[in-house]
Amino acid sequence: MERLAVQDHQVLVLAAGDTPAARNNAKGHLFESFVALLLHEYGYEAPTTSDLNVHSDGIEIDVSAANTITRHKAIVECKAYTSNVRAQACTSFLGKLQLARYETEDNVFGYFFALPRLVAEGEEVARKARAKDKHFRYFNVTDVVDLLRKRQLISEPPENNSATAPLLSDPAIIITEHGIYSCAKSLDAATHRADSVLVWGPGPTGVPEPVIELLEGDSYATGLPIRTARGEDSRATPAMLEDEALPTIVRVRGSTEDFEYQLPASPQHFVGRGSAVQDLEAFVSQNRGTLVLNAQSGWGKSSLALQLKKIVESRAGYAMIVDSRTATSARFISEVLRVAAHEAEELGVIKSPEDSSWASLASSIWTLKRAEWNSQDRPFLVFFDQFENVFQDERMTQEFRDLTLMVRDSGMPLLVGFAWKTDLVAWTESHPFRLRDEIRTSSTSISVGPMRAREIETLLRRLEKKLGTSLSRDLRQRLREYSQGLPWLFKKLSGHIIRELQTRQKSQEQLVSEALNVQSLFDSDLSGLSPIESEALRHIARFAPVSAVEVTERYNSDAIQSLLDSRLVVALAGKLDTYWDTFRDFLNTGRVPIEDSYIVRQSPRTVAELLYAVLAQGGDASVGDLSVELNVSTKVIYNRSREPRLFGLTAYEPNRVRLLDEVLNAVDIEAEMRRRVASALRRNRAYSAFLGLAERHGDRVTVAMYSRELTNVFPAVEAQPKSWLEYARSFAMWFHYAGLAIMDADQLQVPPDGYVPTGTLRGGRTRSRNGESFTLRTPKAAFDMLKKLSTSPVTTREYRSLSKRDRRALTELLTLNLAQRLNDEIHIADDVLDSSGQVIPSKILGALQQVPGGTEALNLIESDPRVSNYELGVVMQEALGAVWEESTVWQVGKDFRSWAKRAGAQVVRARAFELSPEEDEEPFRLF
Repeated sequence: MERLAVQDHQVLVLAAGDTPAARNNAKGHLFESFVALLLHEYGYEAPTTSDLNVHSDGIEIDVSAANTITRHKAIVECKAYTSNVRAQACTSFLGKLQLARYETEDNVFGYFFALPRLVAEGEEVARKARAKDKHFRYFNVTDVVDLLRKRQLISEPPENNSATAPLLSDPAIIITEHGIYSCAKSLDAATHRADSVLVWGPGPTGVPEPVIELLEGDSYATGLPIRTARGEDSRATPAMLEDEALPTIVRVRGSTEDFEYQLPASPQHFVGRGSAVQDLEAFVSQNRGTLVLNAQSGWGKSSLALQLKKIVESRAGYAMIVDSRTATSARFISEVLRVAAHEAEELGVIKSPEDSSWASLASSIWTLKRAEWNSQDRPFLVFFDQFENVFQDERMTQEFRDLTLMVRDSGMPLLVGFAWKTDLVAWTESHPFRLRDEIRTSSTSISVGPMRAREIETLLRRLEKKLGTSLSRDLRQRLREYSQGLPWLFKKLSGHIIRELQTRQKSQEQLVSEALNVQSLFDSDLSGLSPIESEALRHIARFAPVSAVEVTERYNSDAIQSLLDSRLVVALAGKLDTYWDTFRDFLNTGRVPIEDSYIVRQSPRTVAELLYAVLAQGGDASVGDLSVELNVSTKVIYNRSREPRLFGLTAYEPNRVRLLDEVLNAVDIEAEMRRRVASALRRNRAYSAFLGLAERHGDRVTVAMYSRELTNVFPAVEAQPKSWLEYARSFAMWFHYAGLAIMDADQLQVPPDGYVPTGTLRGGRTRSRNGESFTLRTPKAAFDMLKKLSTSPVTTREYRSLSKRDRRALTELLTLNLAQRLNDEIHIADDVLDSSGQVIPSKILGALQQVPGGTEALNLIESDPRVSNYELGVVMQEALGAVWEESTVWQVGKDFRSWAKRAGAQVVRARAFELSPEEDEEPFRLF
């Protein structure tokens, strides 16, 4: 006899049919007949089928029958799966059995068939049920095989008198319309891989040709030759079913330097991820089970997989990280496990049994279960990276799902991991969601997020070390914002900066001025390609992963080699793909599937002050001139010029601020600026975050709420809560100006369809140099300055010698348009004084109405001359969207009241402000 390894049998129900539906229908009827045969052997009449399902996992059937002699009734469930049946199926059947007894009679029998068998937990449930209930029976595949052999419906493998009879593995029962037959896989003596399939019948008559043809077409054969017990020549399955070549195993390798973005970070270049690494340490400490790493593309899954390998090896274990993109046949998993076991045995981690079998997933797990594990403290890990590609093949996904369940139920110290991205696009109804979710729910799951601020800081220091110089504050901040905490994008941008600084000899200031977005880098990737290389690259991107033979037949092999040498294309087991899926999306769609990522720090009013100063000088001004004109430092000018460049309003020229010609020559400059600002903001992740937040909160969002959301949008930026509130307020005001939102006090609202924004860039909030909201102080100093201006203007030189009080007064007058700049002098505005040299109150009143909140406060005074100073301060605070201490609110209201009095308003002594009982319970807060 040929030697048959002691393994659970599989049950193969094989039927012919023109369509999958026809084949499934035929399989269902065959299985129905098979169950009837089993019940007949236990003395039951032909059963009545109540439910029959044929699906990718196997076949399920529910029947009822009556005993031929005693006439007692029985309900029967039979589940034939590709993997062990879950315990829930048994408990559900026991509940159904009790219900049947309640509805009919107490002595209803219950028979539950689980093929191949129940999981360990289910076996325990069945054992306990059998001990309490003599009318319940559980059958696994071993029981069924014993019954069929006893009735001589199947037989042992045929005798082989050879001294070197091959070892057989993966025994199976074949159920067909032609009868019941047996088969097993014959193993190669050296490798213990399957080299053929042996099929035989219960007697000497042989196996009919249709049965062999059905077996050839089943996934069990996996492209192996078929031979019969009668000694006919082996028959190879059709080449179209499965490539006879062995699966190719490609191991994931890490980078050789910090900023090699085409490859995942190797452990020596790995940065941070403390929480995720702790989770990996905990997983390895379990010594068994499966792991799923989930993250979006480029967030560091592969790098963490390599870090996991390091953890395992640091504990004297064995680890293998495999690229799943070569998983194209059912033999892939068993071949990976075979290679891993062989290498682990060389390291002394395990010792495989002499009758090892790597013929299938089931036999591979069976082999590892019987292996001698030298120490429970030496982990054994097999990790499948780039796993999203497996989802394209439902059959392959099912194999990996079965691997997950088998590892979970085996109890052996084996670790298996998977990593797939969560930003897959173009999923269809055929995507194996259920199988994917079964893998995830049966595993330890770790979700990987972007890098945090500290981790980005570590990379920045490494970049400085690589460059041999410190990075400017602006360049560091730009890298933080643009990288979005994505490791690959940071490394790609860093590589770009290294080339620009060291090779092209650019300055850091020039780099800051450029749009450091990934699209420009991709454009750079494409710029040096020849037409044939570009065409070949786009073809590969469109059909990736695509056969290398197909591509080289279509395009010149030298062009393909050039793409490989430049690392724009990678080769995997005879297939070609782009080096990054984000690059592939860019080639296919013409756009990068990521948004702009920068923080807006300056308000519209502050930027307006700068831009109108530039306009006054013909659209082009030096930083030095603007510094003098606006009475601020050159650093402030640099800071204020950042937003206009990001919005596409100005060009970068060293030490100058120049409006773009398209803006300067526009018929309506304000409209053109608004259009460009709106276009830029729509591409910003902060705007997408606002829309998402508004959708979750009924189209209205508070500034405070939005500030908290921004911390997630910019994970690589570290700031205090107060700063995030300022950033949120700046974004809000720009959204309002661009017509992307309507800002009302501290709230943002999504505008209705057809909304047309009004106002000008100057209509935003004004800030002083110290960053605080502009408010009016007591008017005495301003009126003293008006008196001085009425006699002579203030020159730039005189301005620098003024006291802080007088400078503040001049700023107030300029903001209220009661004074104006002419050349290098500040003059009193026209029509502010009457013929006698006195200030005209109506001019002051008009100026106050232009102050944010001024009109509302004046209306409040008009309706109630005794309105409290606190209430006036609240009006101003809400109009500015500011956060003030209570004392500041009182003072601002008091000062505005004094200005209103100078403007001729009917003002009397303010009443004391008393909080209502409700307000008294909670201190006043704007947010």
